[in-house]
Amino acid sequence: MHERKYKILDGKLVKKDGDVPVPDDEPLFILRASDRRALAVLVAYNMICDHLEHKAKVQETIVDFRSFQEKYPERMGEPDP
Repeated sequence: MHERKYKILDGKLVKKDGDVPVPDDEPLFILRASDRRALAVLVAYNMICDHLEHKAKVQETIVDFRSFQEKYPERMGEPDP
């Protein structure tokens, strides 16, 4: 699994580069590998990425999600509303 861009610090989601927190008023959408639809969303998102470095990171995440799905098929499911 590759290094993640964000972490939790003092109960806040922060960007690892500089520990900059995501503002409380900024909408946020999180995809989890156990969501059976997340991989399709990542693949579609990757198709429209223009920035090559970002596209490469999304591709790494796709590999991580696929590996998770193969390793833990019993954990796959629909997300809670």
